[in-house]
Amino acid sequence: MLVLGVHSGWADAGAAVFDDYAMLAAVPLARLTGMPRDGGRLPIEAIVECLDIAGLRADEIGALCLSQGVFPGRYYNHLSLPRRLGRGLRQLFGRDTPISLSDEMRRHGQAASALLNLPVLLDDLGLNRNIAVHVYRDHAAQSLLALAEAAWDHGLVYTADETGCCASVLKYGRLAVLFDDETDLAAETLTPGRLLGLCVDALGLPDAVSLFALAAHGEPMLGQAMLAHLRVDDDGHIQADFSAEGGVQRWLRRLAQDQPPALVASSLHFALSSLFAQAIAALMQRHDLRHLALGGSLFADPRMVHMIGQALQPAGLSLYPRATNAALPLGGVLDLLLQRDGIADWQHRRQPLAQAAWGRDYTADIDPVLGNAGCRLVSHDPVRAAAALLNAGKLVACYDGRARGADGGAARLVLFSGGNPGATASANQRLERPGWLPPAIYVARVGLGLLCPGLDIAQAQGGIAALPAPRWQQSLHAALLPDGLVVPVAVDAQQSPLLADLLAAYASLSELPALLGLPMQVGNLPPADAPAEALQLLQDGRVDYIVTDNAVWERGT
Repeated sequence: MLVLGVHSGWADAGAAVFDDYAMLAAVPLARLTGMPRDGGRLPIEAIVECLDIAGLRADEIGALCLSQGVFPGRYYNHLSLPRRLGRGLRQLFGRDTPISLSDEMRRHGQAASALLNLPVLLDDLGLNRNIAVHVYRDHAAQSLLALAEAAWDHGLVYTADETGCCASVLKYGRLAVLFDDETDLAAETLTPGRLLGLCVDALGLPDAVSLFALAAHGEPMLGQAMLAHLRVDDDGHIQADFSAEGGVQRWLRRLAQDQPPALVASSLHFALSSLFAQAIAALMQRHDLRHLALGGSLFADPRMVHMIGQALQPAGLSLYPRATNAALPLGGVLDLLLQRDGIADWQHRRQPLAQAAWGRDYTADIDPVLGNAGCRLVSHDPVRAAAALLNAGKLVACYDGRARGADGGAARLVLFSGGNPGATASANQRLERPGWLPPAIYVARVGLGLLCPGLDIAQAQGGIAALPAPRWQQSLHAALLPDGLVVPVAVDAQQSPLLADLLAAYASLSELPALLGLPMQVGNLPPADAPAEALQLLQDGRVDYIVTDNAVWERGT
């Protein structure tokens, strides 16, 4: 069955197309519009792009998966006459705003199928009216993305994002939800994710990623003070009470004014990590579980996952890496397949999606685009030439024809050597990113055990921070976070052959087992995808060279 997955949230909207369990295409809306975290509407461009990549017509789709996102007012069939008139006037003056489906479901206590005019929506998307429509919860999608990466068949699945937390138990051939804050809690309840969002705003940071990165550079001196207002109840819920401080926003504003930002960020990071470890430990003990899958945007931070793993020591730990909401359409399709097939068949047929290819394949396009733009061809021996340039301290963009994940993954990176302590700050400066944003350290699968003893392949592909072996700590100084951790990523030679070959060639020159990499991304803009975007990085002097499957290029005169 051909399935179209759609997420139309306020941010990170996107689409994906599957043929049963095989992903054919996935595209975040931001990649097409160039707007950071683009959303707030139906991602029509992403839907059209996914269908085009997959070579499908809209009328061939057999099922549609929708998130509880935002939709234009015309797709709701329950709006009162005053609301319809008011929205009509706003639309007339160009000020119409979409309506949150999850908010309407809470307000009216009705299912999505009762609120949405699905025939009109299907017609507008060019889909057949008789296809199945499945509306999925965000936490269900996040849970299944993490569970798809697991090599075990029983354990706890725990997710956390801005709406709250969700816990499910996979045991005895059943997947049972213990609680889901997304549906159980009132919209105004202070969840860990909302506390994080308020802290991001108070510190004037662009997003949670920046806060987590900044946290590595501070001491958690206020961590215990934060924990005094937070607790885990008997059911595993994380609760907050800042009433004695005049409310959480007032308290955070005082902290932001009086304390260094890194100290506040580090304290919140410590408090959240401690709470999650406490809540998860209680649930695993109560249900006699030893394996853990983590999902949701709050577990996109490698250091937090490392701290939780160190505290719990689970027998198995899995997660979907870089878990932004752009991946929700993938999880939504997995949720539909679970409802259709049952957990036993789903587990047998699931396919890990952490390294799945996203977007178009530009392998045949990148070299002509660079050549026709006047770039100079440095070498037709790309691997050896690029390895030599990296060993000489140059910044080299690795452009594989097919991106993996919403941010390009191991296929699209700005690479540099880790021997120079100032290399990370210099690379971030050229990409207009804060100097404290950490790089990942890319290592061949066979070399992972030497770099980070005890870390398994699945965890390294998931982006979990780890302690490197002592022999590499000095020679890979630029990869080290202030606490001595690194973020290793195991490179699969079949999925990322160009990077795998580069690692081998670089190791033979430098005797270092790994390269450092940052996303091919300027500031907060979406990661570079099309060849023209990679070309712009080179022309603007963001990188010194671009290496492709066929050549190494530098900016022309």
